[in-house]
Amino acid sequence: MGVPDLDGLPRSSEERAAVLAQLVAPILGDLARSEEILSAYLSSQYSYINTLARHIERFKGKRLRMAVLHLSARAFGGEAPLACEVAATVEMIHLATLCHDDILDEAQTRRSVPTLNAEWGNKSAVMTGDILFSRAFENLGKLPDARAFRMLARTARLICEGELLQIASRFDIEMDEKAYFDLIEKKTAELFGAAAELGALLAGASQTDGRKMYEYGLRLGRAFQIVDDCLDLVGYETTVGKSLGSDLKNGEPTLPVIHLFANAGSPQRQELVRLFKPGGKDLTREALRPYLERAGSIDYAMKIARDEIKRARDVLDFLPPSQARETLLSIPDYVLVRSS
Repeated sequence: MGVPDLDGLPRSSEERAAVLAQLVAPILGDLARSEEILSAYLSSQYSYINTLARHIERFKGKRLRMAVLHLSARAFGGEAPLACEVAATVEMIHLATLCHDDILDEAQTRRSVPTLNAEWGNKSAVMTGDILFSRAFENLGKLPDARAFRMLARTARLICEGELLQIASRFDIEMDEKAYFDLIEKKTAELFGAAAELGALLAGASQTDGRKMYEYGLRLGRAFQIVDDCLDLVGYETTVGKSLGSDLKNGEPTLPVIHLFANAGSPQRQELVRLFKPGGKDLTREALRPYLERAGSIDYAMKIARDEIKRARDVLDFLPPSQARETLLSIPDYVLVRSS
């Protein structure tokens, strides 16, 4: 069985950008306002810090978390007064995690540009991430609605826990799927969940409906991370736009690798154990690919991602018909075929 084409992902980045632009067209004004606020949040009176912050802006991705927050607010009847500020802060927290992730992964590129750690070193990169976290909560503390502060403070803690769990699990060939999902929920999915829930609550939704939107975001985030794990193993750096293979190099048991070890026969498992060890120079994407192909591990992981997407969509059945609801239903398709 060959490595799948990740659902026929369009090879042109322009094509992918056009697809997403069409999806978020109903909230372009909201996103533009959040971008302005984010840019102001990143500004500094000190030239060196400002240089680092402006470089981070080049990591601009798809702003999916901001989009989910705004769409969630729109799905409940209108834009919330604080949604633009909170969406910008959600993105700021995400950028802070990217600074730290790139250090931990020793990544050299992101969005096809050098990472902060590659360009200015680990010390500057870690302190930049810390500044972004600090500014995010300083800004949240000024808002008249304390719910955003409480929820995002919890989310930031869970993200850090997830990163530590990932470090602790390196080269753990006995890690199971339950532990993996606990890890990726904390590391990635919680921020999606918080964005979806906050958008609803800021627009006046009930706590019950807010939790339903949280589940939507959480499942979307789980699928997002699973696809990311697959891309790290079989994606192309020229289309993904960031360093790949870092999870494998660092011995992080992602879902395809966990599936591979769980289904390997005794002789094959011995070969994999020999490859999957600290400092092993033979542990490469190229070396692992034949094993992944034979076991169907990428196909398996993508099936799980599709299941999460279906469940995310099912959560939205309670929402009344609206353009925002339709877009929330469509965004999962983009997650499944995204390249970065």
